[in-house]
Amino acid sequence: MRLRGVRGGVLLTVDASVPTAEVAGALAPHAAVLGGKVALEVAEKVPFELVAEVAAQVAAVGGTVTDVRPPAAVMQVRSETVIQAGTVRSGRRVEASGSLVVLGDVNPGAELVAEGDVIVTGVLRGVAHAGAAGNERAVIYAERILAPQLRIAGALALGDPAGEESVARKTPEVAVLQAGQIVVRPWAT
Repeated sequence: MRLRGVRGGVLLTVDASVPTAEVAGALAPHAAVLGGKVALEVAEKVPFELVAEVAAQVAAVGGTVTDVRPPAAVMQVRSETVIQAGTVRSGRRVEASGSLVVLGDVNPGAELVAEGDVIVTGVLRGVAHAGAAGNERAVIYAERILAPQLRIAGALALGDPAGEESVARKTPEVAVLQAGQIVVRPWAT
């Protein structure tokens, strides 16, 4: 078991390697710091009896268990969807920790970066990077994709400089990652 100070109390990491019968002995040297607010961090599959015994020992020294949580490395960061109303002009960079929705066009020279999906309700002429944190299931959607560069996770695709291939299409398009390659196809298929 490990202890570390956190804002408002102590974080006690509980692991299954300590038998329930030895909890009191393992916590005794730390009784002075366990007298306040204690959050339990459960690093793996731990029997309920072990967690209950730790809580009882904390209560015995006057402390209070405030919550039980997974390790910080396992906790998912809450991602936010960013909605950008209007055209994204050249030289502007818009980032999102979740998905990014643009209600308008994206001009050449603009850049969109999202850890989730990139959705453009107009024409995408700027650079778009979906799945920036490595999410290979992210997609790029737009009414028309005329971007000079698309990125999904670690994959990169360069657009048609003339933009002719996409101009002929009259339906929305989506870019997805298939077998390590970015593929742009009509939304309907």
